[in-house]
Amino acid sequence: MLRSLVKDSAVYAVGTIASRLVGFIMIPVYTRVLTPADYGIIETIVRLVDIIGLFLALGLAEALLRHYYLAKDEEERRRLIGTVFNINLMVVILGSLFTLPASPYLARLAFGHERYTHYVIISLISMLVGNLIELPLTLWRAEGKAWRFTAVSLSKLFSQLMLNIVLVVWLRWGVWGVVLSGLINASVWSLVLGVLVRLRYGGAFDMRWVKPVLRYGLPLVPASLSQFILHFSDRFFLTRYATESELGLYSLAYRFGMLVSVFFGVLSRAWWPWVFRVAEEEEGTRHLRRGGALILLSGAAFCSAVILLSSPVIRVIASPTFWDASYYVTPIAIAYWFFISSSSLRIGALIAHRTSLFAIANVVSAVLCLVLNAWLIPNYSAWGAAYATATSFAVFAILVWFASQRVNPLPHDYGAIVLSFVVILVASWLDRHLRFALWIDLFARVWIWMGLGVVLLLFFAWNHKVRLPVLSTWCKREWTRGS
Repeated sequence: MLRSLVKDSAVYAVGTIASRLVGFIMIPVYTRVLTPADYGIIETIVRLVDIIGLFLALGLAEALLRHYYLAKDEEERRRLIGTVFNINLMVVILGSLFTLPASPYLARLAFGHERYTHYVIISLISMLVGNLIELPLTLWRAEGKAWRFTAVSLSKLFSQLMLNIVLVVWLRWGVWGVVLSGLINASVWSLVLGVLVRLRYGGAFDMRWVKPVLRYGLPLVPASLSQFILHFSDRFFLTRYATESELGLYSLAYRFGMLVSVFFGVLSRAWWPWVFRVAEEEEGTRHLRRGGALILLSGAAFCSAVILLSSPVIRVIASPTFWDASYYVTPIAIAYWFFISSSSLRIGALIAHRTSLFAIANVVSAVLCLVLNAWLIPNYSAWGAAYATATSFAVFAILVWFASQRVNPLPHDYGAIVLSFVVILVASWLDRHLRFALWIDLFARVWIWMGLGVVLLLFFAWNHKVRLPVLSTWCKREWTRGS
């Protein structure tokens, strides 16, 4: 069963990484065409629009994924899919009627003035149109069509990249180019995917599915809002207590720290369908423990890579005015290791359909995050934001583990948790003390990371009795030679 998780994740990895590549491919461009202040403005508008999108999502993607496996036959699934898609379309229409007239207020809320209202309007329209893209992609995950998901993600990457190059690099439209490219790309793909889904599944609306879908999805709305606060509320404090240039540096550092979540973004495409499928099997508990350990240890390997390699990479791809961003990466990367660890620690509650407990843990952590931001950022600026984020995510992971174990206790590999944290601390200490010339520094850090990765891999193989093909071949050769 673990092999199927790894296989599907490998396919999804191509599409998921591709969907995140746009931002990173454009970093060398943005840091030369845009100023740090422009970069900070773009990041703030994106996060402002994201928070509204969380409300309009209603947890429908997660609800569709969970109930897809509960439908008894193809006809019932067709009616489930049609119902969820119709609910999503109605929410988008109603959302546009309420959010677009409020754009000046939203701009003033984010920046303290209304000068960027026009950017907010375009970004809101992009979000509303783009809201129609997530459900078709979720449906293909549920159906196990990993290659279709990947093909669409690669196509979206290419079109977004071309639009950015034309509008930002060639025409030099600056912030306007960034927001308009997002609108054009979202409009095209929502139309294409919407037509494909409607042609295959029709427009059925079954009231019998409305209640269970909303009962599962709605508790995830405050959870998603709380996640947004955990991820991005510090930006709005920094707009008040830091300069726009410092906000731009912190936003770039956050983009690198969030690379840790890209790892789980890759795995999660296969992870949750795999969890819900395995949970119904006879030895599901044992498989879930092994899968959880895989997430913890591989997440630690990815986190260590981000911590060790971000500094030399930023020096290579960004202009010197952005180099100081590397100082903030480590605490942000650690925060995201706690975040992806929570996906392993909360399995029991989600299997038991207790999404309300997940929502409570999110709300408590979000309140703590706001308190820490209000206390630390005015005094320590970007450093306060980074450490408030790390502390809040650590508390969140502990809370979801505690709540999940109370309602549906599952065994976890606590040795994997301890080893992962130790490896991350070692990587953090080395990052602070390694200071060589650029290419020597990069070479040394790559080798150190590879050594830490081997330690994590061997622990997983030994603790969960997983055969590694390379080691098995080597052992057979040595045994034959000895005989």
